[in-house]
Amino acid sequence: MEKVIYQTYPHFYDRMEEFVKENKMINSCDVCFTGDSLVEMYDVSNIPNLKCVNRGIVSDKSQGLLMSLDDRVIATNPKIVFIFIGSNDICDGYTLKQIENNYLDIIHYLKEKINGIKIILATITPPCYYKANHVDNIYSDCRDIIRIEGLNEIIKIIGKKENIVIADLYSLLADNNKSLPVNMTLDGVHLTKEAYDKITNYILPMLTKEK
Repeated sequence: MEKVIYQTYPHFYDRMEEFVKENKMINSCDVCFTGDSLVEMYDVSNIPNLKCVNRGIVSDKSQGLLMSLDDRVIATNPKIVFIFIGSNDICDGYTLKQIENNYLDIIHYLKEKINGIKIILATITPPCYYKANHVDNIYSDCRDIIRIEGLNEIIKIIGKKENIVIADLYSLLADNNKSLPVNMTLDGVHLTKEAYDKITNYILPMLTKEK
């Protein structure tokens, strides 16, 4: 049975309230990072020489991002938007086509609202499929690697069609068994500081290179 209806939840409202308050103090930024918990847990303040804002929301999906773009992203007047979302869509049973349509709607809306915006869309990282004391199978049970790979192919195609940058975080973090390594995860899907440092080193040239 597919669960495809998007519902807001207390943490979503709390984060959006924080964003609206923060927006009053932000005239512009270099990079707006937006997505789900993998973004919210990313300390973007450590990215050197760039003014970055974090607009990640734990448990969010592409539909949640789409419906909140104005106050969440556009109000920060960013030069670059970094989008990393879709893992929860996979887990909650959204079809790849539904996720693709949401990505396209997000991209088109950003281009319409912010002239000359640079968009970076990240591929989906796998969960950890190994057994370990700190790894909870709840994360891998609903994240089928075939669907993740299928979505990542769609993301790459969107990159070419829409002329946006693709940050292939899947290839960066997945091991030879198509799994997140045990030492790169806190619980089976969320990332360690080591993993985030690896991401920062990888994406920094994308963030500093002129469009």
